[in-house]
Amino acid sequence: MPGRIIYIDALILRLAANFFFEFILLWATAEATRSSTTRLRLALGASIGTLHHLLFLLAYYSLIPFYGLLRSFPTLIVVSVTMVFAAFYPAVKGRNMLRTLAYFYGIGFLSAGAGMAAAYLFGNEANPQFTVGVLVSIAVVLIVAELGWGIIQRRIHRQLYQLPICVLFDHKEVHLTALIDTGNHLKDPLTSQPVIVAEQQAIAPLFNPPTAALVQELCSGNLDAITSHADSTISMRLRVIPFHTIGIQSGVLVGFKPDGILIRQSKGQLPVTNAIVALYQHQLDPNGEYQALIPPELLEQPAAQTSSIESIQEGETGHAVQPEHEA
Repeated sequence: MPGRIIYIDALILRLAANFFFEFILLWATAEATRSSTTRLRLALGASIGTLHHLLFLLAYYSLIPFYGLLRSFPTLIVVSVTMVFAAFYPAVKGRNMLRTLAYFYGIGFLSAGAGMAAAYLFGNEANPQFTVGVLVSIAVVLIVAELGWGIIQRRIHRQLYQLPICVLFDHKEVHLTALIDTGNHLKDPLTSQPVIVAEQQAIAPLFNPPTAALVQELCSGNLDAITSHADSTISMRLRVIPFHTIGIQSGVLVGFKPDGILIRQSKGQLPVTNAIVALYQHQLDPNGEYQALIPPELLEQPAAQTSSIESIQEGETGHAVQPEHEA
């Protein structure tokens, strides 16, 4: 643009504000996705975005060519993807990289929209205040990352990683909310079947008084109680499952073989008969949002099929029963 004056200090301020915005946008993405990175990697990604912004400004002032190319949508996509890869690759790959990009664009569009609105609000159509807009965008990213994102992420987490399940045992059933736990690798040592960990209090309605008393004795550490129990059928279905965790080098959980488990998913209902339910004496979630931990491998069946509680019970016991309890 001939005759246009470029103020170097204003240009430097605008580039600094852009760099800071790109940096905290990448930082907010890392926080939201729990992606591993470093400040140096974040700075590298922000520098790529700021370099593109500098070239765009120089082209806008007709100091270099390619203004149309630099402002085109494909160029913006290439630059943004390069920024994210520079900040997170190779620690983040494949589907996790796509997820990180989705969060990056989501937070970016939200903050950019607020910044653009502020730029025109504090300026005018002919001369928008882009520096003010960038600062408002930065503020929005900080607010979303520090105040609002935790709520949004919890809602997403609840929808994606928590599933309702129904546990069937001895003509009774309980309904629980289960968290998909990628760290749950417990196996029944006898059958190598995967283990669902559930709160003992939530499972208690399944047991009649003698069985409940036996389970309580076993969970309290008295493993010899099983030898004196009169009902050998129940005793055959009980399990002792060893586990290791932080602070506990060698522990055991008492479990049992249920008649069946029904997992409700968006695509239908998945009946499971090859799992053990282990009892945990304490609360799994302080907020009470879920009462069980389910291993992902139970969901890796060919497809979730529509099934009813009665159909599982008929397959296991030969007759259907009515619901009695809900936890």
